[in-house]
Amino acid sequence: MPPTHCCKAAGLMFWLLLSLTLAGQETDWRTDYEKSGYLDTPRYPETVAYCQRLAEASPWIEYRSFGTSPQGRELPLVILDRNGNFTPESVRASGNAVMLVLNCIHAGECDGKDASLILLREIAISKTLAALADNVTLLVIPIFNVDGHERFGPYNRLNQNGPREMGFRVTAQRYNLNRDFLKAQTPEMQAWLKLYRQWEPDFMVDNHVTDGADHQYVLTYGIETEANVAPPLRRWTLETLEPYLAEKMKEDNFLIARYFFLRNRPQVSNGLSFLPYSPRFSTGYGAAQNRIFYLVEMHALKDYQTRVNGNFHLMKHMLTLLNREKDRLLEANRQSDAYSAKELPGHYLPLDFQADPQDSTLRDFAGIEYRVEQSDISGGPRVIYGSKPQTMQVPYFDHIVATDSARIPYAYLIPPQWQFQIGKLIAHGVRVDYLSEALTREVESYRFRNISWARQPFEGQFMPTYESESLREERHYPAGSAVVIMNQHSNRLIAHLLE
Repeated sequence: MPPTHCCKAAGLMFWLLLSLTLAGQETDWRTDYEKSGYLDTPRYPETVAYCQRLAEASPWIEYRSFGTSPQGRELPLVILDRNGNFTPESVRASGNAVMLVLNCIHAGECDGKDASLILLREIAISKTLAALADNVTLLVIPIFNVDGHERFGPYNRLNQNGPREMGFRVTAQRYNLNRDFLKAQTPEMQAWLKLYRQWEPDFMVDNHVTDGADHQYVLTYGIETEANVAPPLRRWTLETLEPYLAEKMKEDNFLIARYFFLRNRPQVSNGLSFLPYSPRFSTGYGAAQNRIFYLVEMHALKDYQTRVNGNFHLMKHMLTLLNREKDRLLEANRQSDAYSAKELPGHYLPLDFQADPQDSTLRDFAGIEYRVEQSDISGGPRVIYGSKPQTMQVPYFDHIVATDSARIPYAYLIPPQWQFQIGKLIAHGVRVDYLSEALTREVESYRFRNISWARQPFEGQFMPTYESESLREERHYPAGSAVVIMNQHSNRLIAHLLE
């Protein structure tokens, strides 16, 4: 298809120039991915060894661990700062923005890992992209789901076009880390939250690979731009980030589009649906913390070299923009923190959303020709994709409406016996105070009724459904009860945890 051929041509030119640059160096700095002819991704030991080599060779890079997995593997972290500032305090003092790259949260989706290693090398070793470190400190987690990564095999993602072998989606404890940002029940996520609290990155990239439909886009992306994110960040995303990346990727012959869901599987013609993410996912968590977390979904049916190359170019353009827009982004973050701390108490905050099923617009979609047949196995419809690009008009359901909301109080009172819940708040960086003496006063609370539980667990939790009513009553709170005052930048996150 023409877009894919263009992507391959751009990729071949990039790798040719890269090979000529590295050929003049005494040490072979090619990654294992490059040495394999762009067909393989390295295992955990080889990945860590390459990161450690980078740190040994460049004063701009430090390698460290930020935690330990259930199977005893270190969680790797690479810090790149051209001035050798490798602590949150020194980076904040320098005025740099901090960009965090999260790879292999689903360990079989490894494009971002290989792209990140090349990016680190080109900034700190060959210095061909050294300017990307002028105003930005880069944190790279090459592999987050380290145990799942080492459950290596050729059949973990059957519909993914490379690499030849890859890791497994979930952790050794069978948890999906990209459902664990809010409940934080895994050792890996608890370690990540500690890292997040220490660094408070200004921008994060979460690299993935798609599972589904065929189309011409080399990647689709998810960003929060609805009522779940503070207005200053929403404006910067819509006015600056999104159009800039679309333009630059198009110049590189990579088509990109917003991440979508097929409205009624399996046909694209039934329409595409869009939805804000809850904080159990990375992008929704970022919105609740007043930060942009950018979801990257490389297209699984593109060949591996095209995908890694596209992932590399996207992150390169992100860094270019963050260097140029550093002050505006930091100011948008500060304004969003202040807005969430001051404007939310006493007002209703939307907590759940849906795309309006009665409101859609016809737009162009860069798809692939297909036909629908009846499956001999399931008896249902089965999509058979061809090879010819086809731009088609499809309904876009992207008018988002709130389906649930909560009025944000000025404070929450939590009796001292609920230490588990209090500990979760603290793990997310919420400031918790405590009553020094007993308190009796009228408060607003909830009463639940018609409670039912799911028949099957979700990520180790049985999810309830219920009805609730608000009531005012006099309650006694002993000394030691927790007090969460709602004047914090994390007010959105607190509401999701407690409402």
